[in-house]
Amino acid sequence: MPMPPAVEAYFEAMDGPMREIAEALARLVPERGPHLIATLAWGQPCWSGHERVASVVAHARHCNLQLWAGARLAPYFDGRIEGNGKALRHVKVRSLSDIDDQLIDIIDQAILLDQNAPEKVR
Repeated sequence: MPMPPAVEAYFEAMDGPMREIAEALARLVPERGPHLIATLAWGQPCWSGHERVASVVAHARHCNLQLWAGARLAPYFDGRIEGNGKALRHVKVRSLSDIDDQLIDIIDQAILLDQNAPEKVR
């Protein structure tokens, strides 16, 4: 499913090394969950199923893959998922090599949670 123009514009407006990482994450999330719908939420690309699943936020030296059910997943991924929000947590992606099998597993688990046990987010 193609991204909406507003989501595409987010990536087109980026420059620098984080653009490549952000675009790779933006391809990976819907690849793992083709049923997810891309939108902008709080000005950032976000993919939703029953609820919000993941967002991509670019910073100067890394991208965050925000996980809307990250607090529920964090105990299973040995420090890879960071933050202290009640629900929202993130994985810092500093290079393309950080997009590894464990990150794919984290995305898959976030999608499964949304399918099997969604919890309302903001």
